[in-house]
Order: sequence, then C-alpha cells, then structure tokens
Amino acid sequence: MNARKANLRTLHKRGDLRTPNVGRRMVLGAVALAAAATAALAPAAAASPSNVGTAAAGACTGWRIIQVNGNAAGVKYRECDRYSGLNTQTKAQFYIWDNRHDGKVAQVYTATGSNLNGAWHQTWSKYYAWGNESHHSPLVDTGWHKGHDVKVLLKAVRG
Repeated sequence: MNARKANLRTLHKRGDLRTPNVGRRMVLGAVALAAAATAALAPAAAASPSNVGTAAAGACTGWRIIQVNGNAAGVKYRECDRYSGLNTQTKAQFYIWDNRHDGKVAQVYTATGSNLNGAWHQTWSKYYAWGNESHHSPLVDTGWHKGHDVKVLLKAVRG
C-alpha cells in the first residue's frame, strides 16, 4: 500500500494525476469559455453590414447599353438574380433615353422567364416608355419575378 501511495504522490507532483474534481472543473471552464466566445461573436456576425440583405438584394450583372436608329433612343440596363432553394427570381433595372426630337418615344419591353430546352417560357412582361429628350428616365426596377432570365427589347415608336 505504501508503494501505491508513493506512486500516486509522485504522479500528483508531476501533474500527471488529476483528481476527478480537477478534471470536472477544467471541462466546465472550457464549456464556459466556449459559450462566452460564441455569445461575443454571434451579435457581431448578425449585425455585420455585409450579411444584411444579401439574399434579398441578389447578384447583378454589369450595365449594358442598347441603342436604336443612330442613338435616337437608348436603354442602359442590368439583370439581377436571386436564389432561394429551387425558387429562382430575376429582375431588370434600367434607364431609358429619348435623344432625338423626332415625334418618337423610346419604348422598352421587358420580360422574365426561362430558356428550357431551347424554348422561352415567359412568366411576366411589361412595356415602359420615355419621351423626354432633355434627360433620361428615373431608374426603373421591374421587381422580382419567377425565372432565370430577363429579355430587354428597345424600339423607337410614334408617340
């Protein structure tokens, strides 16, 4: 028995032997430290501006320009897409120009839908017109509609 006690004393002095209370305190301390770290990081991640509204905002292409009749009319547009599981939505944002006082107005036709197996399946469409030659239209945002693609067609039509 003395040999066993001597061996336990040696292990305890070297730090190789931990009593059950010491081990339990270390585990509880580690759990408390992890909980405190999680609590400190969670509000910062939730309030981060880079995380706010990313799903609602969507990803947009660069701006593209279409002109007709020697730049008598023009549209500058971009396409935005957002995904939520299998539900894909798309929208267009654009400015319309009527650059010539010729009795015609710039007319933009927009449609959303999907190209499936080479066929266009349309889910939404609308016409927009602008006839003020002194400045472009305000930003037009079509809103989110079901689909993967946006069509933007420009014409100069009699107004």
